[in-house]
Amino acid sequence: EKPGFFEDITGSAGLGHIVEGFVWAMGAYGAVQFFGSMIGWEEETTDALATSAFVGIATWKGMLGLSEFEWAKDIPLIQDLGADAFGLGYGSYASWIGIGAGILTFILLYQEQEEKIFSFSCLPWQAPVGGNACEECNDQGLPCSEYQCKSLGQACEIINAGTTEEKCVWVNSKDVNPPTIEPMEEALLNDYRYAPDNAISPPDRGVKINYLKANDNCIPAFTPLRFGVILNEPAKCKIDVLRKENFAAMGSFMSSGILNYNHTYSLSLPGKSALESENITVLNDGNYEAYVRCEDANGNSNTANFVFKYCVDPGPDTTPPLIVTTNILNNVPIAFNQSSVDLEVYVNEPSQCKWSHDNQDYENMDETMTCSTSIFEFNAQMLYKCSTTLTGLKDRVENKFFFRCKDQPNAIESDRNTNAESYEFNLLGTKPLVIDSIKPNDTTIKDSTDSVKVTFDVKTSSGFREGEAICYYSDTGDENDFIKFFETGTFEHSQDLFLTEGNYEYFIKCTDLGGNSDSNTINFDVETDTSPPLVVRAFKEENFLKLITDEEAQCVYSTFGCNYEFTEGTQITVVDEANHFADWDVKTDLFVKCQDDFGNQPLPNQCNIVIRASNF
Repeated sequence: EKPGFFEDITGSAGLGHIVEGFVWAMGAYGAVQFFGSMIGWEEETTDALATSAFVGIATWKGMLGLSEFEWAKDIPLIQDLGADAFGLGYGSYASWIGIGAGILTFILLYQEQEEKIFSFSCLPWQAPVGGNACEECNDQGLPCSEYQCKSLGQACEIINAGTTEEKCVWVNSKDVNPPTIEPMEEALLNDYRYAPDNAISPPDRGVKINYLKANDNCIPAFTPLRFGVILNEPAKCKIDVLRKENFAAMGSFMSSGILNYNHTYSLSLPGKSALESENITVLNDGNYEAYVRCEDANGNSNTANFVFKYCVDPGPDTTPPLIVTTNILNNVPIAFNQSSVDLEVYVNEPSQCKWSHDNQDYENMDETMTCSTSIFEFNAQMLYKCSTTLTGLKDRVENKFFFRCKDQPNAIESDRNTNAESYEFNLLGTKPLVIDSIKPNDTTIKDSTDSVKVTFDVKTSSGFREGEAICYYSDTGDENDFIKFFETGTFEHSQDLFLTEGNYEYFIKCTDLGGNSDSNTINFDVETDTSPPLVVRAFKEENFLKLITDEEAQCVYSTFGCNYEFTEGTQITVVDEANHFADWDVKTDLFVKCQDDFGNQPLPNQCNIVIRASNF
């Protein structure tokens, strides 16, 4: 056969196949990339197909070249690479191996991945604008509440409140003017000021927001910004970064969309480098505009915008991240025997954060946190979350942790900023909480009323702050049934209950700020005593009159009949609460009344007993 072009150049059939395979593979790679972009394939799909074509062709021609080398003439397995595969007449073994290599490469490289970012807002329900339906609230046969009235229309209000002529009416039904908007000075944070902006074309008007610490008045990246508006009437306001045709088309509500005289808006904007790391082009050299319109309760909205202008420093980010807050408060106690705790740290910009038990440089810290690294992954406070599990917690001591962060996760290392000082976070180890005493228990509580007052008294110790805790009670023990004590929060806890006669079991649980808890169960009986005491015996003992009552009591007597007040009677001496002694007198009748500890006594004109002493 006449040698091929590459075989003629290389002087070897085997080497010619290899060179030819590389050229063909490169051509196939470029063709797939070109047509893939023309057709509109995803970049990941195009790359996988192009690489698979390169590998498949290079493998096929490489195998054929291998079979042509002189040293391989006597190796049957290599010689078979160029033979007809399986005797089917559909290509050599080398071509089928190449096809398999291409398919395997595509399977390994192809990933169907798509990323979308969703945002949502939970806003209050909006009543219809105006007040056409206000009067319907007055015709329902029942009094119209303020809530019902306002739900029928944003301009509905109650008049003559608290009188018999209370009505729901449409207030200012002839109002056709939109709210007037002025900038709200009180909304600005420190180091910010409004400045007039005469460059805004009518009918729009507005102001510039200047950052006083910067020479060009531009705000540093990821620095909090807040501004607001003052209105001449209650209205709801919207804000948008794009100029929209009307109020309805605008994007976000200010102040959650409620009707109010004042509205504020807060944000924190990324800088140029952070945006470019997400392949976002910074327009207008970092100058931004926010457009505001408002709509009153009658549906009158501004046709013109009130414009807030501001700029973000276009220079490189030179400030390190700022840890703003944590989901667990700093310096709080933890439960006894708790060895670890999950923690979320919130940073003002996308970062990579670490922590350590010792205060040391970022590079030397051992524990790496899981952090939000995209500028779009912020929360409602426009902060970025880093999560971790703090370990090595000890009881009865202060557990210290140190955090440091490095910003711009997608930037080159030389452009990134790292905290020079650590954010210190403390968790306080505690002791177990103990319920020292609890009353009543294994006793009977009596009173003369149908509902008897029972007071729970609980004392706690140890735990966090030497027993400072919150106590709860339940008559079922079910976790959802526990009720907080009326007087609690220290180491002494009290709760009054009014219970009818019967046997009771209550479950008591106390928990301190660190999560330490102790529980106990109490049992007691409640009895109701509404009857006055009875004098069961009266007799002479030595030279005294002795009376015995059926319960503990106080007794008095009168010598003028039963119609007297208990407090007006002469006291009879009491021994052992149920034994009563008076002088033995055969000349005088004694009209005796007795009262128990619950205040039960005979009726005002009755006695417990009338005693006539005799010598016989």
